[in-house]
Amino acid sequence: MFRIRGYLPRITVRTVARVLKDHGGRVADIACGRGVLLKEISTHNNKDVVGIDIDPDQIEYARSAGMTVVLGDIFSMPFKNEIYDIAVCLNTLYNFSSLNDLVSILSEMVRIVRKGGKVVLDIRNKRNLLLYMKYWLHMKRGKHPTVSYLPTEIENVMKGLGCNIVKCEAVGINNQYLALDFVLIFEKE
Repeated sequence: MFRIRGYLPRITVRTVARVLKDHGGRVADIACGRGVLLKEISTHNNKDVVGIDIDPDQIEYARSAGMTVVLGDIFSMPFKNEIYDIAVCLNTLYNFSSLNDLVSILSEMVRIVRKGGKVVLDIRNKRNLLLYMKYWLHMKRGKHPTVSYLPTEIENVMKGLGCNIVKCEAVGINNQYLALDFVLIFEKE
């Protein structure tokens, strides 16, 4: 049975699955974990989906649930250039301490997506004061990084990688200060 901890990951997965329903083709789920998104979109008739994660336990769990997954590092993925129509990365980017850390991951996502393909990701909302304080306290306690971003920060990085934003959807409350998360969709030039 698939379980997703917390309200935010659950609603984010559902939001992305709804958005992806309109897009066909090959999909790569980057840092797929147990394959929750893979499971959710595998019911879409027009999807050929594969996940990648660095954690062997997560990969084994996803495989045991019937998902197609590969063990690999998201900083250097074992995929050929431009073979996917969509690359998705959810519930992951907030674990890296700076935008500079994200550039390698985002570059890899852009590399594996064909021209005209989509890069889909979620970010925690830096303008949401409660999330900002929660993550600040988390890092103050010496735990792994938890960082929120603004959509414009990610948009600027992606523009430098040859992608344009086509959609920014708030998750939770549709307000720039109250939204918990944003789902961003970019198209590769």
